[in-house]
Amino acid sequence: MGRKERELQQRKKEILDVALRLFSQKGYRATSMQEIAKSSEFAVGTIYRFFPTKKRLYEEIVLDKAKEIYNKIVPVFNEDLDPFALLNRLIAVKIAVLKSYSSFIRLYYTVLWEARFGVKETLSEQVLALYEKYLCKLEAVFAKGIEEGIFRRRSSRFYAMAFEGMFNALIQESIHHDLEFSPNEVAEVFFGGILVQGMGR
Repeated sequence: MGRKERELQQRKKEILDVALRLFSQKGYRATSMQEIAKSSEFAVGTIYRFFPTKKRLYEEIVLDKAKEIYNKIVPVFNEDLDPFALLNRLIAVKIAVLKSYSSFIRLYYTVLWEARFGVKETLSEQVLALYEKYLCKLEAVFAKGIEEGIFRRRSSRFYAMAFEGMFNALIQESIHHDLEFSPNEVAEVFFGGILVQGMGR
């Protein structure tokens, strides 16, 4: 990457960082492109050259943060652990990572609520592909656990979606209403219904 390209990427990152901060503080709808330009110390025209619309700017933030979160969570799947231990490790890592991105998570759910969008309508194809890739890895862990007799025989996809649904709801509640919970508490509630008796305890 040449010097000019590095400078452009740095400018883009600065704009994204300022936009995330303003969106988180004031809300997506209440923040204008003019305010983002002023806070980032760029001309409004410069902002629009990078991002033709505010919606496009928001989508770039989501893609940028989704990639960062994915890259911090996915290495867990490469650890040499049995399925039950790996999922317990995943819970601990996800809690730590997602709480460190609380401003972004809060912004995402706020925009989701304000716009009354369905989840897929707020995500680009790239982000959806990234999430599907993660889900496939998660599903494979449950499939292995079922095969090894650790988990009860049900659809591994069902387990993966149930795991994500419960986890995402807890993270949202934690960020918006300061709900406190530990990795062990999450594991106890979730695994209580799927472990074969005597396994993983």
